[in-house]
This record gives sequence, structure tokens and C-alpha cells, in this order.
Amino acid sequence: MRSHYRLGIDAGGTFTDFVLADKSSNVKIYKTPSTPNDPTKAIENGLALISEDLDVSPENIVSQSDLCINGTTVGLNALIQHKGSLVGLICTKGHEDSIEIRLGHKEDGYRYDPDYPPAVMLAPRYLRRGIGERVISNGTIKTPMNEHDVREACKLFIDNDIKTIAVSFIWSVLNPSHEIRAAQIIKELMPDSIITIGSELYPQIREYTRTSTAITNAYLSPILRNYV
Repeated sequence: MRSHYRLGIDAGGTFTDFVLADKSSNVKIYKTPSTPNDPTKAIENGLALISEDLDVSPENIVSQSDLCINGTTVGLNALIQHKGSLVGLICTKGHEDSIEIRLGHKEDGYRYDPDYPPAVMLAPRYLRRGIGERVISNGTIKTPMNEHDVREACKLFIDNDIKTIAVSFIWSVLNPSHEIRAAQIIKELMPDSIITIGSELYPQIREYTRTSTAITNAYLSPILRNYV
């Protein structure tokens, strides 16, 4: 331990817990009610408890901590309650519906149940834009990316006040050049947007898994950015 403290914070639905260890191996535990409307308020209140107990200012507690781990359910709660941000999806043309087709079946236990409701789409259909481009399974470019398509998609996103965008093309894990260039165009036209590139976030084969992961990250990014 280079500094004086290590601090752990776990924000739960009812209480936010704090564990403070010092360089003498002393460990203290603190608890404060969670504040769901502003989760950072509970952290402020917990630091005030620690400050009062140790007679050390919150600023000094933080500045003298060489490790601070914050476990939070902010992202999970937003996902479960569908309170994330609308996502614009840029994908390979013809694959706009792959996130609804998924892996060809519903959740385990409901695979053949026609009455089981479909999953809620975090990127609604009107915000999924197919781009003319194609990388094939050996990583070579069969169809160069149509940059005009990307610019048209950005116009749609701007018109709908979309702030967070996922980019996921076929076989981008073998050749991410189209995704990288698309992100550059998005940044040029939408400098304040949050961009998630599928091949960077989850560089794994399987289109649905990579795309759905990118969309989920994009969906939660504005909330978590604000929280952090």
C-alpha cells in the first residue's frame, strides 16, 4: 500500500456499504442508505460518516487512497427497467434485423412457446441503419464501405436526437477497417456522440453476440458516464 487507505464501495438497492483498510491492516465497515435518484449522494454521505469517525476530511480520505473500487448496480438497474438511452445501430446492409432473429430461438425453457413475448429491442427498428459494405470470412474486403450510407445514418440520428451509437459489421473481428472508418465519420458529424465499436468492445466471432453486446454498452454508456 503506497498511500494510507484502500476503499471499497458497494452500492445496493437499500444500503451502500463501505470498507476502509489502512496501511496498518485495520479494516472498518460503514453503511449508509442508498439514494436511487442520485446514487452518488450515498457515496458523499458515506464519506461523511468515515470523515466523522476518523476525523479526516473526505478530500484527504480520497486523495490518500491508492485504490478505490466502486461496485454499483446503476447500469444493471437501468437495463432491467429499460431506462437507458435510445441507441442508433450502424450495421452491414441486410443485417438490420439480426438482433431480433438472435440465435434462432428464445430463452431456454421457452424456445418453442409462441406466446412467450419477444425481447425488448434497445435499438428500435427505425434507428438501425444498414450500410453497404462487406468483409468476408477470411478478412478481405468484398464490398468497400459506402461512406454516403454512414453519413445518411448520421443525419437520421441527428434528427432523432440520438446521442449514443453502436457500430457492428460482419466479420469486423478479422478486419475492423470499415468499423473504424464509420466511427471517424460519426465523430466528424456528431462530435458529442458516444460511439461503441463492436470489434473493439467484444472482438469475438458470432455476429449476434458481438452486436447485442455493443448495443447494450451503447444503451448504458450515457448513464454510466454521468454517474462516473
